[in-house]
Order: sequence, then structure tokens, then C-alpha cells
Amino acid sequence: MKTKTLFCALAMLAMIVAAEASAEAQKYSPHRTTVQQLTENAEVVLVGQLDRVEDIQLTVKGLDAAVYKRLNDGAIQDGEDFIRREGVITVNSVLKGDAAAIGSELRFVSIRQLKLAAYDTDMRTGEAVYFLSKRTEDGRYVIHDDERGTVTAQESAGGDLMTTVHYIQAQLGLGAIDTNAVNRLLDAITLDGSRLSVDSAIELSWHHEIYAPAVTAEQRNRIKDLGTLSQPGSEERTQLITAMGRHPAEGALDALLDIMLHDPSWSTTSLASMSLEYVDRNQAINRLLDQYPLAGDDDTRMVIVRSLGLIRPKAGYDGVELRTRTLDLVKGLLKATTSKNLLREALIASRDLRSENAHVTELKALIDGRETNGLSGAEVNAAIVALAAGRTVDEAGNVNCFAKDYLVALGESDPVLDQVVKSAMKFPYTTLVIGADGKGH
Repeated sequence: MKTKTLFCALAMLAMIVAAEASAEAQKYSPHRTTVQQLTENAEVVLVGQLDRVEDIQLTVKGLDAAVYKRLNDGAIQDGEDFIRREGVITVNSVLKGDAAAIGSELRFVSIRQLKLAAYDTDMRTGEAVYFLSKRTEDGRYVIHDDERGTVTAQESAGGDLMTTVHYIQAQLGLGAIDTNAVNRLLDAITLDGSRLSVDSAIELSWHHEIYAPAVTAEQRNRIKDLGTLSQPGSEERTQLITAMGRHPAEGALDALLDIMLHDPSWSTTSLASMSLEYVDRNQAINRLLDQYPLAGDDDTRMVIVRSLGLIRPKAGYDGVELRTRTLDLVKGLLKATTSKNLLREALIASRDLRSENAHVTELKALIDGRETNGLSGAEVNAAIVALAAGRTVDEAGNVNCFAKDYLVALGESDPVLDQVVKSAMKFPYTTLVIGADGKGH
């Protein structure tokens, strides 16, 4: 029953972290490149200083130049035919691998064939932890997932690289994942946006099944408390909201609702809705419906409506009463006098609820009055999409769109809306609607 909410939430989570965790690294999976995962999977983990980048002359066009042709004047990638750029690290300590390398130099294939000047300042001017392995093509060392395979002092809590080093040493010194391992994760979540703090939260959310058998009731409470203390918009909040649902503590439902109702961002609503389902789907729907009349502003109302649309109460699963109450709540908002932002969220919810014929009359009225009711093109388009989603599909796959004739006639009579109508008729649940945040949903 959580399929849609889970898909939306995880897709958003992946985009948020991949976009923000490093401005340079490309095409990596955040949950596969945490400090914890890199420590386990890298052949060599060392602390060292990036000393220089050398150009190695080749007699044939190298594979690295082919993959990393110069882009953005060499600032993003800088591959050059018949050259292989190699970075050289002065090794100060080895955390994993051959300790004999201390004091020597280790060569690796330069990240995206960058010259030294194109590396981040913190990598050029100070020590960093490097996670490296030999690649199968030629046995040369490469850094895992570009910059994600490094941690600098600037990325470490308090600017102290040794915080990360000590964590890695402790991880390597322990075997099975146990209560102590979970405590180390929780202790590392300092809510300061540092690499280890974010990565530890990612571990508890994305790799929850690995840690769940070892998590105690006290640790669940710590996860809940950390989630409550996390700052809106922070990467830790994104991960901890998910972890609160995966490792639910007593009172997790109240904590998640409180976070969600005081943080109207779409990502928080999406992730918290998913976690509410994991904690207690039925109770979450009831609480959201009961909370709506008590909401003091439109931001709170938007969050409730958005969450109900994401959770999508179903008559056959959640009961007719909850389904009807949800449809009626949204129906009451489908009028031109509703504030624009709240109306947009109601239109998205109407689409996502698979409202069948429950909202057909109200949606038609919004569209028919578009010349005089003050709605913008965004609201009219959203109403068309929601109306097209009012349909049933039988076991044989036959579609009955309740407003099909109306929509076809609308498209034929109004060339401006014709493309919207056609798209909505074909893809009602994936045609994007502009929400209150100005983004497509």
C-alpha cells in the first residue's frame, strides 16, 4: 500500500542528496558512497596530501581521455588524447591496506582527468582521507566515485579530519554490526551538515535492514530525537525522517506529524508521509483528517492535503469512512475562492487520490469559469489533469474516464488547452502539476 509514497519519497531523496552532497561529483549513488560503505568496499583507505598531478604520455588514445573529454574549459573534466593524468598522494597514514606505503607516494588516475588547479581548494591545501581501489581495466588505482571517495578536513565535524579518521579506525576494528555500531552512527550525527553526520543518517535510512536487528528501544528514541532537532532543509532531516519510520520509537507518529506540520517543504511532507505509513498508516490518516479543522494557516492545511494525497486512503484497505472523509475534504477546497497555493495542492491530491467521479462537478466548474474566476493557467491546467484522472479501470484494463466527452470538446474548442487535455487524457497520473512550491509534481 506504500508503493506510490515510497517511490516519490525515495526519488526525491536521491535527487536531493546527489545534487547537494558534492557540487563536483557526478552520477554517484549517495547510499553506496557513505563513509561506512566506502570503508568496507575500498581496497585502500589512507590519509594523505595531494601533492601534484602529472601528465603521462601515451602512444595510443587513453580510455580516460575518451570518457572525460574536456568540458567547461577543464573545470568539470579535462581528458586529453594521448595523455593520462595521474594524481600523486603523499601517504601520511594507512587505515586499510599495506601499511608499508606510509611515507611513500601513491598514484591514482586523476579524477575526471583534472589538472591540480581544478581540484577543490580543500583537497589541494590539506590532508584528506582517500578511498581507493584498483580498477579492472589496467590495475591502476582510482578514487571511488570521484570526490565522494574523499573526505577533507573542511567536510569533517568542526573542521577536524581526525574525527573522521577515528570513526573509520573504530569501524575497521569491529566485526559484526551490533548495538555499539549503532551507537557510533548516532554519536556521529552531529546535525552540522558534516560528511560523517550526513552519511551516518543515510546509513540508518537507506541501509535500515542491516541495522534494525541491533537497534534498541533507547536508540530508536535517539533517532526520533535527532529527527526532531534537525534543521528544516538540512540533509540530516531528509535522512532522519526516513529513519524514524524505519526504526519507529514510541511516539514516532506524533514526532513525525509535528515535524511535517511545522516544515511545509514538499520533500519533508513526502518523506514524512512515507514514514507515517510505516509507523501506523490507519492512525496517520485519522490524525491528519482530525488535524485539518485545527490548522491555523494555509501552510499547515497544504501539508495535510498534500500528505493525504500521497498516502492515498483506499476504501478497500483503509475503509470507506477514511476514503470518503478524505475525498470530501479535498472536494470542499475545489473552488475558485480557495487560496491559490492551497487550491493547487488540492488539485494534485484530487489527481493522486484516484477520485473517480467524486470531484467531477467541482473540477468542471473551475475550468468553465476560467475567464472570470481569477484562476491562472497553472490552476486551470491542474484542474484538467485532475479531471482526466477521474476514471475507473476494470480488470480487463478498459478505461472509463467520467469526463471524457467534456475533455475532448474542451480541447477542440480551445487550442491553448488542447495539448494539456491530450497529455492528461493519456497520462493523467504522471502529467506534472505545478504545486505551491512552484515545481512540478
